[in-house]
Amino acid sequence: MTGLQMDLEGIVVLDLTRLLPGAVATQYLADRGAEVIKIEQPGIGDYARTMSAAVFKQTNAGKKSIVLNLKNPRGREILKSLASTSDVLIEGNRPGVMERLGLSFPDIKAVNKRLIYVSLTGYGQSGPYSDLAGHDVNYLALGGVLNLNLPVIPGVQIADLVGGAMQTVMGILFALVTRHRTGEGRHVDVSMYDGVTSLLTVPVAGYRETGCEPRPGADTLSGRYACYNIYQAADGRWLAVGALESKFWAELCRRLGCEDLIPRQFEEPQDAVKARIAAIFQTKPAHDWFDQLRDSDCCVTPVRTVSEVAAELHDRDDLHPPELGEHTFGVLSRSGITRPELEELKRQGVIA
Repeated sequence: MTGLQMDLEGIVVLDLTRLLPGAVATQYLADRGAEVIKIEQPGIGDYARTMSAAVFKQTNAGKKSIVLNLKNPRGREILKSLASTSDVLIEGNRPGVMERLGLSFPDIKAVNKRLIYVSLTGYGQSGPYSDLAGHDVNYLALGGVLNLNLPVIPGVQIADLVGGAMQTVMGILFALVTRHRTGEGRHVDVSMYDGVTSLLTVPVAGYRETGCEPRPGADTLSGRYACYNIYQAADGRWLAVGALESKFWAELCRRLGCEDLIPRQFEEPQDAVKARIAAIFQTKPAHDWFDQLRDSDCCVTPVRTVSEVAAELHDRDDLHPPELGEHTFGVLSRSGITRPELEELKRQGVIA
């Protein structure tokens, strides 16, 4: 892709996951040059194919797809053969599933000690919640993040993307560095719940200091002060102000013509200061304010819509997600399976 270096060229990734977290993780890897091979179940493949075609396209561009029946012993043998020459395997099943299939980390390590094996789950391989079913909202709830925004559910999948996809990519990169030093792969256990709790650095620190449960708008970084807040402009659009440092706040006050507020940055209460700033921003449209203030260090930006942001994203129209099983014959032929053998495997329902 434009602007991305192919840092992972030559790395082969087997992706056994479904839906969002695993797909986004392996999309990051594919965008960096890795060869990502989706291992999909017969018939329906990745659930995202039917649940959201647009999301599937966005998160599977440039990957390859093979259909492999892992309930069939021959299918499991083929997966092991693929794993023997791959660098990373990512699975997203509940704890115990891969063990029952004979495809656990020890099973795969026996055929490739260099392979990095990633288990991506909601609550990890062990612990009090490991057997629970769940989705993004559940991980946010148990992880304490949802309580900071009640009763609103965040508009993006924080646990899936930050707790899952990003943690998966970091785990893989760390493991690749370790493998370079030791020559051996490792098992990376990614828990989206653990990833969510890692986001609570500031709220937990505040709680430990004060003993008070965090409340929206009560803390420095959640709107307690005028210098770090959001304001509505004359056109109904919103502006975000992040003038946390005193130099930024002073510059903002000078540019808005309210220098008398400079020493009042952290005075209590803040109602009068907030009201004054809010009244000033109500005098012009949001983008007029941005044009006026963007050349100064006062940390003011418009709150943009998804459509506005999408217009600036890299164009992915030249990359297409694979059809279900599109690369089955091509990928498996690299493993030494002949065309007649592939046709017979297809007839038996092992591949498609």
